[in-house]
Amino acid sequence: MFRISTLALFAVGVITSMSASAFNAEDHLAWIKANQEAQPQFVEGDIITYDKADLIRPFIPKEQQDDLIFPGMEMTIKDAGDLSPAEAFQTATKKYYGTATIADNGAIGNYQAGMPFDPENFTAGSKDDGWKQVWNWTFRWNNDGLKINDVHWVWVRKGGEHAKHEVMSTSGGKYSEYYTGGGTFERVLAGPYQRVIMSHRADLPESGYRMNNGKGFAKNTNFREYTGFTSPFDIAGTAFLILRYDDVMKADDSWAYIPSLRRVRRISVEVKSDSLLGTDHTLEDFYGFNGRPMEHTWEYVGTANLLAVIRSKHTDTVFYGPNGWAPKDDWALRKVDILRMYPGRANHPYSTKFIYMDRQSTEALYANAFDKAGELWKIWQIQKSWTEDPQYAAQREKFKGDVTNPGTRVLSFQSINVIDKQNNRGTLVPCRGVSYPDTTIKKVKRTHDVNYLTEGR
Repeated sequence: MFRISTLALFAVGVITSMSASAFNAEDHLAWIKANQEAQPQFVEGDIITYDKADLIRPFIPKEQQDDLIFPGMEMTIKDAGDLSPAEAFQTATKKYYGTATIADNGAIGNYQAGMPFDPENFTAGSKDDGWKQVWNWTFRWNNDGLKINDVHWVWVRKGGEHAKHEVMSTSGGKYSEYYTGGGTFERVLAGPYQRVIMSHRADLPESGYRMNNGKGFAKNTNFREYTGFTSPFDIAGTAFLILRYDDVMKADDSWAYIPSLRRVRRISVEVKSDSLLGTDHTLEDFYGFNGRPMEHTWEYVGTANLLAVIRSKHTDTVFYGPNGWAPKDDWALRKVDILRMYPGRANHPYSTKFIYMDRQSTEALYANAFDKAGELWKIWQIQKSWTEDPQYAAQREKFKGDVTNPGTRVLSFQSINVIDKQNNRGTLVPCRGVSYPDTTIKKVKRTHDVNYLTEGR
């Protein structure tokens, strides 16, 4: 089977871990235990500066603190309000409450739509509840799916500056207001992205909760996901397509278009955990976790209260700080459910990964991963915006995104920063022209068919 990592063009082999920190998974669990019951000593409207940073340390994972707490920092505390999902999702959750099941191997059964399991009933340390939480994650409310017209993948090296990098003057400097602070920009990739969800759609009860009644192009399909790259020149035209099936035991079908070969190639499951085009992300890291749950095992760790950018006041993430990879924004204290992944393949690059999910929306806000030796490797900071806010519509108009209908009520993807703690490098992935549009099978066929990857070439 074709392995993208064999192509020198991509440089996507698994990054060799360099021992840089003794922080391990047990240290992380100790931080959770020590701070689970912490009570905030700040209130709405407080601006936390460096001299007051001890107030927020119980609410930011220890391995994240060096990158979010620094001289010159400003963290505005603001309650995010009600972020409950759309009425259709809530209706389906109530209708099917208690009907979904978990098999001995962790597979979900008898699931229709809505949130399959109630996390209020979960027990810390439970593997069974770990499976339930990962299915809550898998089937969280996302309308028709996320579409992004303008994704940047910014390689940032710790230290230095990036004022003279070409991205700062691209299109008349329209991006420069977002990339403040320090950090050396080494490379910027760009391109579109879209996931189209086809089954378990709470907004489609009249068609069995499926697009096109689950027929034709949507048959047996959970979602189709397209990731493309339009620049720089050496990877322009590269594209990936993932087809995930309704059958949770069935492996994805995945393809890549390689411009230098002018051919579409099927890719193996291992590629999805390789570095994506030399970035610090993998295809499996999208959203916080984008793999197939059945390829791993899971544990429910418990709950915590964390500060996160969950309802951004900006149209797009504003990065600042000494390395240019901290978000400058409003921060809300949120209850999160903590999920732990144990990779199912011996050659997977991580030994374990923790994902922090907002209780109300089930969207990921933080994640971290440990290398095969058990030491901290990568951390993720995930910024969100709210589809009902005026600044959300403003970013869509500025970057020519599709229409997101009022009442969609999705906690929208705004950006995701991954920092390689062993290599002193990060990859920022700000997303602009973001929408959760209504779509049709006719539209999907034009963009998410394997033949589209060639773009007519």
